[in-house]
Amino acid sequence: MISARTAVTILRSTRSDALTFVLTAVVTICFDLIEAVEIGIVVAAFFALRVVARRSSVTRESLPGPPEPGDERIALLRLDGSMFFGAAERISNTITDADHPDVSVVIIRMSQLGMLDATGAHTLAQIAEDLEARGVTVIIKGVRPEHLKLLTNVGVIDSLRHEKHLIDTLEDAIAHARSHAGGTDPTNSS
Repeated sequence: MISARTAVTILRSTRSDALTFVLTAVVTICFDLIEAVEIGIVVAAFFALRVVARRSSVTRESLPGPPEPGDERIALLRLDGSMFFGAAERISNTITDADHPDVSVVIIRMSQLGMLDATGAHTLAQIAEDLEARGVTVIIKGVRPEHLKLLTNVGVIDSLRHEKHLIDTLEDAIAHARSHAGGTDPTNSS
């Protein structure tokens, strides 16, 4: 069913590929080809999701441009990769760890977030609610159009203190964050 050369190539590739191949081969020999294929698909999917979860991250960035008074009270966090059930808790812990007592505003950059599922969106809503309950203003920047409906449906937008805290550009998000961190808010409503 498979050439020896192909088998050796798969066994020398990655551990996850080798494990999936060996498991599928053993199940094929001991039981049934159909069961082997089903198990092989499940195992391969598990390893693929693990890779996607590992590539998902939260990075704290410095604010661009010259520093201004109050900038030390702003945390700029960039979400990369995917926020789904396999990575949501780790991302939540990273964001929560970034919340230091001196931080009064958190900007969450979502423009680099490729995939978002209901678990990830719900986790983001919980993060926003928790931070807002502690008096930390949450600003969400750069929501992709394909994510907006999901974020609205699970309550992320409602968990923000004000609808003006959903901002498209980084420059506007930083300016708004500075108005909160500096103690002045030109709109008096956010």
